[in-house]
Amino acid sequence: MTGNSREILLSVKDLNVFYGGIQALHGISLDIKKGQIVSIIGANGAGKSTLLKTIAGDKEIGSGTIEWNGQPLPPKIHQFSQQGICLVPEGRKIFVNLTVMDNLRVGAYAEKKKSVIRERMEEVFDLFPRLKERSKQMSGTLSGGEQQMLAVGRALMAAPKLMMLDEPSLGLAPIIIDEMFEKFKQINKVYGTTMLIVEQNAQLALETADTGYILNLGTIQMEGNGRELLDNPYIQKAYLGFQ
Repeated sequence: MTGNSREILLSVKDLNVFYGGIQALHGISLDIKKGQIVSIIGANGAGKSTLLKTIAGDKEIGSGTIEWNGQPLPPKIHQFSQQGICLVPEGRKIFVNLTVMDNLRVGAYAEKKKSVIRERMEEVFDLFPRLKERSKQMSGTLSGGEQQMLAVGRALMAAPKLMMLDEPSLGLAPIIIDEMFEKFKQINKVYGTTMLIVEQNAQLALETADTGYILNLGTIQMEGNGRELLDNPYIQKAYLGFQ
């Protein structure tokens, strides 16, 4: 993969974001290329979720730009899925009073062809067989891991070009976390979905990523190949617990 700008799907340039008089992000710049898995790690309060919310249109830009395929992002959040951008939010945010199948249908709200919706649903069920077993079950009765599968499956129903995941490991058992990250790699490989993962589990996030960014106090402290960052002594001590 070359550095050709035509391959850049999402480009953030000199982004500054504020909460009232407090600056949360300071001059953030990053590029996400088509087909990449990009992970952003950092401690609590580093600005990770703020960055994702700003990209997702849920937080106002103070200054700087965010471009999608070389064009400004659409002004309305509901237009994002039409552009091929989906966010799997922190805490899943599934519709607990709907069945699994109905949650998945919501994800495909912009798709009018029933045959396409059925095809996408089968793809989700192939990826997450437990969702098929529980397709008629109320989503609020699912385990935390199953709800995370459903949140990812709902995003897949929109056939996204870019899937953004905010703290996907939060509150999950280690075995489920490992399973979910394997699924992320599978989604990326099979469907070519570009992925942006904001994650506290630095080890898994960097193992999974083509490119990693270290966020600290609202600034990018370090960036590079995921594996290279894993081998960095500073990262090992600060984020991986090595002595």
